[in-house]
Amino acid sequence: MRLTKFFRRPQAATTEISGIFCSTEELINLRHAARSLSGRGRSSRPAYSIMAGSTLSKFRGRGMDYAESRVYTPGDDIRQIDWRVTARTGKLHTKLYTEERDRPILTLVDFSPSLYFGTREAFKSVIAARLAALVGWTAVFNGDRIGAILESPGPDFDLRPRAGRKGIMRLIQALVESSRSFPEQTGESFLKRLLDQGLRTIRPGSRIFLISDFFNLYDMFEADLARLGRHNDLILCQVIDPVELDPPPAGVYPISDGRRRARLNTADPVTSTAWRDKFTTKRKRLEKIAGDLKLPRLEIVSGDDLAGCMRRGVSLKIS
Repeated sequence: MRLTKFFRRPQAATTEISGIFCSTEELINLRHAARSLSGRGRSSRPAYSIMAGSTLSKFRGRGMDYAESRVYTPGDDIRQIDWRVTARTGKLHTKLYTEERDRPILTLVDFSPSLYFGTREAFKSVIAARLAALVGWTAVFNGDRIGAILESPGPDFDLRPRAGRKGIMRLIQALVESSRSFPEQTGESFLKRLLDQGLRTIRPGSRIFLISDFFNLYDMFEADLARLGRHNDLILCQVIDPVELDPPPAGVYPISDGRRRARLNTADPVTSTAWRDKFTTKRKRLEKIAGDLKLPRLEIVSGDDLAGCMRRGVSLKIS
């Protein structure tokens, strides 16, 4: 499927990527990276791969494409008996087919205030939007329908899955608008609202990419994840800024949340240890929840290659 005729390649001199908010051009240009992630041309990609949609399933049954024959067992459909193999081997065999599954792809993006922060390349909110657009483009090239639920300080979006150019362009427009909606409050989390909306509207059988920094996990978070993942393929995508992994080099830094001002002394060993421990505790909590629910989890660190992160995620097995 070729979409280049719908878009003009922007001139390099006119394409500005600030990292503070998204531009339509940069999200459209992610279609080039998405081509390497699409499953077109692969004959046997397993159904648990991270972008599985209209691809060959690991499940065998009555589908469209012949896969193999095996020895007949009681309960098999007699209409699928492979008479040629039966005559050749002297044992009754039945035909198996690969199923082609068409499932909608949905990106659930949390634009909580904690994502409007960044020290490397872009705000986490921009990284989240880029990741959602990359997922969307890959779905388009796979021939799948793409939808989204976005919770942000500005307008919220609940986009029903649609295929092709219309599906991806309305997702891009919503992501651009959400990334430009700067929060007025610093402590509010939209993650619960996001999952509540997903539980109300998402139909079973969907593949869901939940994109957030998971900074503020509420009490019923694990229970809501379990409900959402019960009848869907759910992938957790955690956006991380490098400074969350390690504090800045030793020194005294003025910091502000837009209202209050303070100084951060990273030369103090106690401060540095507390810094690492705070994020490590949050990270381990999410790891445990994902492990208990057997959900795949991707970590996307600002500055990393998004397509490379997704490509490594292709090999993640959903238990």
